[in-house]
Amino acid sequence: MKKTVIRFIVMTCVLIMTIGAALADSDARWNCPQCGRTGNDGNFCPHCAAPRPEASWNCTYCSHRGNTDKYCSACGKPRAAEEQWALATDRLSINAGPGTRRYFKELGTYRVKGEYVRVLAKSWDTDNSIWWIQCEIPGTNHVIGWTGLKRFDQSTFDLEALPEVIFDRSTGRIYY
Repeated sequence: MKKTVIRFIVMTCVLIMTIGAALADSDARWNCPQCGRTGNDGNFCPHCAAPRPEASWNCTYCSHRGNTDKYCSACGKPRAAEEQWALATDRLSINAGPGTRRYFKELGTYRVKGEYVRVLAKSWDTDNSIWWIQCEIPGTNHVIGWTGLKRFDQSTFDLEALPEVIFDRSTGRIYY
């Protein structure tokens, strides 16, 4: 009786380990979209050398599913892995930016000098010939605001990589 119980436990453990290994192995394998070869496990298809397709991701801002680019196809926000952080060299504001006539010392400024701030997008202001930078104000529970580029240490982030936001003056709307 004792041997039967031990044998049952051992067989159950072996079965669980075999199923677990098969499931883990199936997660790592992928099918080539170019030539159709199945069961690939590297970063390139061994048959046609096509790169492994990137996994899709869900946007943390608008919850849009199935994105494959660096930016969300619904709202234009960057993928979490593509987020950029800039060193703030001055106060940041939530009452400024594209579509406003406000400048730099208005109400709604936050003292964040010397902190790293998540930067989200850029918008060119033709009236004032400056870049406005959209950012998340630290310490405000995810308040998003706009502030002038000169308030950041530009060497700490890549301005070119930020998605550009267009402000439509005729409608007063911002498009990502």
